[in-house]
Order: sequence, then C-alpha cells, then structure tokens
Amino acid sequence: MAGQELIPLKQVLAEMQAAKEPFSLRFVKLNEGKQQGGEIVELPSVLLSGRNHVAGNDPSEKKGSPVAEASNQPDQPTQLTRDPNHSDNMTRNLVSTINHRFTKVHIYLILGFNGKKVLI
Repeated sequence: MAGQELIPLKQVLAEMQAAKEPFSLRFVKLNEGKQQGGEIVELPSVLLSGRNHVAGNDPSEKKGSPVAEASNQPDQPTQLTRDPNHSDNMTRNLVSTINHRFTKVHIYLILGFNGKKVLI
C-alpha cells in the first residue's frame, strides 16, 4: 500500500453525504450482538440510503423492492421510517446501486473510500 492516497474520515463522511454519483467503499464487518466480524467487505458502487439517487438507480423505482413496497403502503408502519440514531451509533446505511441491497457500516471501520486509504 505504499504510495496510496490518504483521506481523513471527516472528509469521507462529508463526501458520502454530498455524493450524487455512486462511490466505492471498503470496510470491516462487525456484529456486536452476535460477536462476529473481521471480514473485509468491498462495495464497488453504493450511495447513502435515503439520499437522492441517480435516475434509474433508485431502489424505490424497482418494483418489488423493500423501499417500493413500503412506499406503496402508507398506512402500515415500516422499519424504514425508524430513526437509526446514526450519530449515537456511529453508523451509516448504504444502498448498492448494483443489487439494491442495504448495508449498515460503522464509520470507524471504514478502510477505503474511492480507492483512497481512510485516516481516522
């Protein structure tokens, strides 16, 4: 990894928040409840969930997706409307623009952003 570009975590979070185009992310998995983790995951094309997605990549546009199903049933409570307390838990929810799956990531476990090494 010699010569790899570095980026501070604060800048990564700001760029993730402002991103209109998908970005790549590399992080370590962690599930404190099950006491599992340590696997390194690379997601090549993701956006923060709940953000304005690129046309055609919005999971709510896909028929049968969890987001589309939730939006079609306004009278029923959904888990998507629950406050995730990202500030308290130091997490962010991501959605893949490839397979439209949701992933939660702990911000202090982010290793790479768009090919750059993340500094905490």
